[in-house]
Amino acid sequence: MRNAISIDLEEWFHPEVLRGRFQTSEWPSLQARAPQVVDRLLEILAEAEVSATFFVLGWVAERHPELVPRLVAAGHEVASHGYSHAMITQQTPEEFDRDLRRSLDILRQQSGQAVTGYRAPSFSIMRQTLWAFDIMIEHGIEYDSSIYPVHHDRYGIPEAPRQPYRVARRGEVELWELPPPTLRLGNKNLPVAGGGYLRLFPYAVTSFALRRLNAQGIPGIVYTHPWEFDCDQPRV
Repeated sequence: MRNAISIDLEEWFHPEVLRGRFQTSEWPSLQARAPQVVDRLLEILAEAEVSATFFVLGWVAERHPELVPRLVAAGHEVASHGYSHAMITQQTPEEFDRDLRRSLDILRQQSGQAVTGYRAPSFSIMRQTLWAFDIMIEHGIEYDSSIYPVHHDRYGIPEAPRQPYRVARRGEVELWELPPPTLRLGNKNLPVAGGGYLRLFPYAVTSFALRRLNAQGIPGIVYTHPWEFDCDQPRV
């Protein structure tokens, strides 16, 4: 069974928990930390001989145009994390279309490749935003990794499948959905092996969860962020 490592390439001030602390207009004046952390991540991945998928935020790629070519040169996949890190639940279909288009234009130009993957900021593909799949398909997206099959106050579709599955939209047009990893406990799914869950749970929990998933024929789609590797990021 092959598992996957994915990295949401964004800045330390982009997580939703800080949206009320820093206005979008302030972002250009804040200290950029992503470029030097990417250096460290590329070293770690090279040492482990692992290729990753980087879901790159268009805003970061636009301000640091050297990053995407470096990811491609190192053999990693480039996918989209949108442009502005706005949750889809806070956007209209027209706004999401513009956000996705802007990010893809930047990433495809910088990478010289087809960019066919997408992950929504804060996993914000929910029941009320399933319309986003139609827009993804229009822009050539072939797989998404945004539906978390858990209960959460900001994201999640608890009854969604825990394994990769095809989403059919507009008749025969389909794309793959690659859900983040969960551990089934009773009648609930416990999020594991990514983000805060990866940081806070003991490694034994993560290791057990991935082995359990693999035994069930489910790959683990592990996810993390550059700022989770940065001990020197500004304190808020």
